Amino acid sequence: TQLCHQLSVMVQLPEDKGGLNAKALYVDTENTFRPERIMQIAKYRGLDPQEALRNILYARAYNSDHQMMIIEESRKIIERENIGLIVIDSLVAHFRSEYPGRENLAERQQKLNHHIAQLLRIADIYNAAVAV
Repeated sequence: TQLCHQLSVMVQLPEDKGGLNAKALYVDTENTFRPERIMQIAKYRGLDPQEALRNILYARAYNSDHQMMIIEESRKIIERENIGLIVIDSLVAHFRSEYPGRENLAERQQKLNHHIAQLLRIADIYNAAVAV
């Protein structure tokens, strides 16, 4: 989570300072996103903390289907909002809890593989970084 917060701020930096001068889409599956931490990191990096927070489009995913839908729907805003980074914290949390045991392993892996392929396509099409 700490790394996800850090990346969400760093992507906003100008290119000459190692960033992409872009926004982040942050998909939170475990309710661990902390705006106060984002603001601390932004201040340390010389960014306006409020502006840095506004440049992170936050979505809370409540189950695996919702998580996948958020990513599918993100295609509509990535270019318009200049999204350079997609964060999913954590990628497998919902899949693990919704498909427990060996008897569900095949279905879980199939859905997870579809979701990862979806993320790879978006990264390729929009030239965006993905962190999971």
